[in-house]
Amino acid sequence: MSMSEPLVKHAYETEKKAASSYTDGLGLIRGQGLRYTKVEEIVGRIAVDTVIHKHLMEAILDAQKELEKLAGEGPLSEVRDVELSPEQKALVKRFAEMHLDIEKDMIETYQKMAEKMTHPLFRGLAEAIVENEREHHRLLAKLIAEYTE
Repeated sequence: MSMSEPLVKHAYETEKKAASSYTDGLGLIRGQGLRYTKVEEIVGRIAVDTVIHKHLMEAILDAQKELEKLAGEGPLSEVRDVELSPEQKALVKRFAEMHLDIEKDMIETYQKMAEKMTHPLFRGLAEAIVENEREHHRLLAKLIAEYTE
């Protein structure tokens, strides 16, 4: 369990309750003849954001579960610099080249998403992922350069 997991669970549960309450409240507001008013606009905006927050927290919880499986024995405590055989270098290079294309595609995809997203949270998230994918691209290019003979 990550150190942040209890906080993320708490945030998820709170956002889940709030989303339900805002949805119900929006129905009541509309039922009181306040449709197309400033009140509906404000409560509706908060309701939309709250639903997004709930789903983001759920996605973080799901990702943390998957990352626990991926981590295996946990983070590397010491990274060793070893000499690779020519076969290992070729394998690393092929692996990195294959993933370089994937990262390039993801950079382009998330850039397009960021341009098309209308909600600022989604747009900001897509823009942040673009930067993360660019870092992946740089790291893979570095591997290729390092292991090219």
